[in-house]
Amino acid sequence: MGITLNNNDSGKPVDLTRRKFLAGIAASAGAAGLTAACGSSDGTGSDGGSSGAPQLQTLPPPDQSGIDHIIVVMMENRSFDHYFGWVPGADGKQPGLSFTDTAGKVQTTHDLAPNFQNCTLADPDHSYEGGRTQFNNGKMDGFLQTQPAGDTFPIGYYTADSLPFYKGVVENWTLCDRYFCGILGPTQPNRYYMHAGQTNKKDNTTNHFDLPTVWDALKSVGRTGRYYYGDLAGWALVSVEFSGHNPGVGNILPFSQFLTDAKNGKLADVSYIDPSMLGEGAGTSNDDHPLADIRKGQAFLNSVYDAVRQSPQWDKTLLIINYDEWGGFYDHVPPPIAPVTFEEFQATGNDGRLGFRVPCMAIGPRARRNHVEKNQYDPNSILNMIAWRFGFAPLGARGATSLNFAQALDFSSPPNTSPAPAFTVPDDSSFGQSCSSQMQAAQATMSPEVYAEVERRHAEHLDEWQGLIQAAFDAGFVPPAE
Repeated sequence: MGITLNNNDSGKPVDLTRRKFLAGIAASAGAAGLTAACGSSDGTGSDGGSSGAPQLQTLPPPDQSGIDHIIVVMMENRSFDHYFGWVPGADGKQPGLSFTDTAGKVQTTHDLAPNFQNCTLADPDHSYEGGRTQFNNGKMDGFLQTQPAGDTFPIGYYTADSLPFYKGVVENWTLCDRYFCGILGPTQPNRYYMHAGQTNKKDNTTNHFDLPTVWDALKSVGRTGRYYYGDLAGWALVSVEFSGHNPGVGNILPFSQFLTDAKNGKLADVSYIDPSMLGEGAGTSNDDHPLADIRKGQAFLNSVYDAVRQSPQWDKTLLIINYDEWGGFYDHVPPPIAPVTFEEFQATGNDGRLGFRVPCMAIGPRARRNHVEKNQYDPNSILNMIAWRFGFAPLGARGATSLNFAQALDFSSPPNTSPAPAFTVPDDSSFGQSCSSQMQAAQATMSPEVYAEVERRHAEHLDEWQGLIQAAFDAGFVPPAE
C-alpha cells in the first residue's frame, strides 16, 4: 500500500502539485489499514515478513495509562540479527548464513567475541546508497559488497554472553523483533526521524531542520521535554540543527544532569538521552558505533536503567532503548516501504524504504515481562505513543500508518510496580581503549589500499561530528557548565 514517490524515468518535468497529492494518498492509504507501516513494493509482504496482521488491544484513556514519563535512549549502529539473533522466540538468525564478498569468496556468519571493538576492521557502510546495495532488491545478501574484500565484520554477531545488560533485558522486559529504523540511511537522518518523524536530508552533512519536532509539539500542549547528551556531538546536533525546534537551551543538558533528575524525582514528561559519540573512530565512545567497545555501551545502558528503576518516579515511567540505524551489519528481514511527507521527498528524494531492523526494548511497570513483541514498529510509532499520551497531533506522514508503540505494552493488568531487578554488568577502565596502537600493529598485514580505506572510515564520523561542533561554536552556542 505504500507508494514510491521518486520514480520519474520519463524525463518529463516533475509535477510537484501531483507529487504532493500522491504523498497525501500514501498517507491516507496507510491509514486505511493500521496493520503495518505500509506494504512493500517488492513482494516482501505488507509487514516486512511478519506472520500476519498486528495483534491490537484497546488502549486506556491516555491520562489513565499509568505512564507519566517517557524516556528514549538512542544508541548507534547495530542490527537486530547482529545483537539479538540468539534470543529464543525471536525472529533472529546468527550461525550458518553465507554472504559473498567483493572478491567472490563465500564467507559465513561468526561470533565476534572476544573481540569487542574490532579496531583493525572497516566501519561497515551504512549510507543511503550502501544500504540499497545490501538490501539488493529484497535479497538481503549484499552486506559484504560494501566492505573491503576479506573484511567480514558486517556478518559477525554477538551472543548473550557478550551482552550482559541485554541478557537481563530479554529475561525480564520486552524486546521488539520487528522494529525498523526510519530511513535506510546513516545516523543523522535517522535521528531526525526520532525527533520529528521525518527528515530533510539523507546524509550526515551539517544542516538546519525547520519542520515541526516532538519538542515543538510538547510545548504546544504545555508539556515538558528535555534532551540529555553524552558529549558535545549530541549537544551540537540538537542545538544547531534543531535550532528553533529543540527543547530550549535550558533543557539541553549533560547526561550527569539526567542522573540527578532521575534521583530527585524531577523527570520531564519526555526525555531523550544520547550516549557519547565523539570517540567513535578511535574506539573510545560508549554508543556502540564501531569501533566502540560494546562493553562500554552495556555499562552505559545499565547506568541509565539503574537511575530509572531507583527513581521515585519509576512507577509511572517507561524507558525505551533503540538504535538509530543498522550500522551496515547484516539482517535477514527485508524492510518495507512507508510514506514520506512531500517536504521530505522534495528535499531528499527518499524512496520511503524503512531501514533494516534494529534493537528496540521497552522497560517499566507497563512493559510486558520476558516478552518478544511481534508487531511492527518504527520511530514514528514511539512518536505516535508520545502524541497519544500527551495530546498532540502525530508528526510526519507516518502518524497515520505507524502503529502506536503503546500496543507493545500491557494494559490488561495493573502496572507491575514490584522492584525491578538489578543486572550484573561489568564496567572497567580497561574497556574502550584507543584503537591507534592496534591499527599501527596491523598496518604491515594490510595492503596500502585497504589500510587507507579502513583509516578513512575510522575518521569519517569524527570529522562529521567535529565539523558540527565547530559550527555550533561559530554560531555562538555555548554548552552548559557541568
